Amino acid sequence: MELTGKTVLITRAARQSAELRSQLEERGARVIECPTIQIVPPKTWKPVDDAIRRLNTYQWLLFTSANAVEQFMDRMGNVRCTIPIAVVGSATAAKLSEWDLKPALLPKEFRAEGLLDAFPEKMVAVRILFPRAEVARELLPEELRRRGATVDVVSVYRTVKAQLGSIREILESETVDCIVFTSPSAIPDDLAPLPANIAVAVIGPVTREAAQILGFGPAIVPVQSTIPALVEAIRRHLMAD
Repeated sequence: MELTGKTVLITRAARQSAELRSQLEERGARVIECPTIQIVPPKTWKPVDDAIRRLNTYQWLLFTSANAVEQFMDRMGNVRCTIPIAVVGSATAAKLSEWDLKPALLPKEFRAEGLLDAFPEKMVAVRILFPRAEVARELLPEELRRRGATVDVVSVYRTVKAQLGSIREILESETVDCIVFTSPSAIPDDLAPLPANIAVAVIGPVTREAAQILGFGPAIVPVQSTIPALVEAIRRHLMAD
């Protein structure tokens, strides 16, 4: 197996790390989990519940993360979604399929900019419901509103710092070849600098930009922002060392 002898530290929230971990281990890597964030409910569900009650008044339901799909669909309970759904990428679409739903819109580029390219330039009188994290990029709702759409943003989850363990403590006792970040919020503010022999992998351009702002340039960025593409990019990089 190509990654035998390599150690990869993953920082994905604990209950979301199974796919990433299993794909790395299938290639022989030793995986250490150190979740830097955890997913918790919003402070109140009232805006979400109100939006669900008037769901059929919207022309689009918009998701930019699998987390948002899971939290929103769980909250819907027995309510069936009958309006078109737009998603940012294949992982979000795959999560949607767990509720036997398919997206009506899936952009070629798996990020907010790709969704904007897929939507029309004129969106006057179009109502969009956007369940998402409490803190997220404002590019998408702001640009859709500029085009004339009404965008109702509701928080369906929050990311908070995990309480156990730290990357620094692990690096003091373990030899790590690669650290993986799958979201900007997973990157600790005080992480940089890292030892030069540790490769940093990120899932896509948004996480890459966050890493660069915090002081280090990731060496591994997949072409597509998916777990399989990320694992393949890690494999190629570590095999080349």
